[in-house]
Amino acid sequence: MTPSIAKNVLTLFKKHIPDKDEDFSLTQREQEILHLLVEGLGNQNIADILFISVQTVRNHIRHIYEKLQVNTKSQAVVKAIRKGLV
Repeated sequence: MTPSIAKNVLTLFKKHIPDKDEDFSLTQREQEILHLLVEGLGNQNIADILFISVQTVRNHIRHIYEKLQVNTKSQAVVKAIRKGLV
């Protein structure tokens, strides 16, 4: 393997290995909601605790999914635990 090819391979690996210090830029409210999701609470319970509407909770969860690059609550919870976000 030539040095230039080796450099390209290493560059590709670095792009696909998650950074331990990833900054997901979650807002304070998103962090609160993520923590409550990890606790196993549903949207209605989260809305009641935070005194916001269920639709607002859904919007925050949608933003959390985008920032964490996941598609489900369980994926968000797993990623939050693995990355030490909660």
